[in-house]
This record gives sequence, structure tokens and C-alpha cells, in this order.
Amino acid sequence: MERNPQQFEHTFREHHDAVLAYALRRTGDDDARDAVAETFLVAWRRFGEAPGDGQLAWLYGVARRVLANQRRAAGRRTALVDRLGTAAAAAEAPGSRAGGVS
Repeated sequence: MERNPQQFEHTFREHHDAVLAYALRRTGDDDARDAVAETFLVAWRRFGEAPGDGQLAWLYGVARRVLANQRRAAGRRTALVDRLGTAAAAAEAPGSRAGGVS
């Protein structure tokens, strides 16, 4: 299917609420809305690869991958915050050379 702005707009209007409901069942409101925006951005970029029939199923698949990417990114952020907290605590420990002048 060729990328056609009118066809994409029709697809967006037809399926936006269903994709949003799908995302809301899997994550919080803000993350769901971000996922839907990313889903339709991917859909716009890859609209030529979307099936003529079964567009909603294709969009669900895109949304599933977007949500998985969000979860992985959140996990990496949490791990980084934990590592930084541990490093900061170690730097502030008595006798630590990184904690200041001894």
C-alpha cells in the first residue's frame, strides 16, 4: 500500500481509539498516549508495508513492540538510577577518597 495522507488519516481516525484502549490495558495513561503516538509514527513511516486488510491487527503488533521498547527503556533507566545511587553512597562513605578531601 502506497503512503497516501488521506488513507493514513482514515486509518488513524478508524483505529486510534482501539489502539489507545489496547495500550491503556497494558500501561498507564501517559505512557499509553506516548505509545499510541509512536505507533502511528511508525505506521506513517511504514504505511507502504501495512496490509490492506487487517490494519488493526498490524497496528496492534506495532503497539506491542512500542510498549515492549518502553518497558525495556524504563528498566534501563531504573537500573541506571540504582547504580548511580550506589556509586553516590560509596563516594560519600567515610574513608572514601571520592567523597572529598581526607
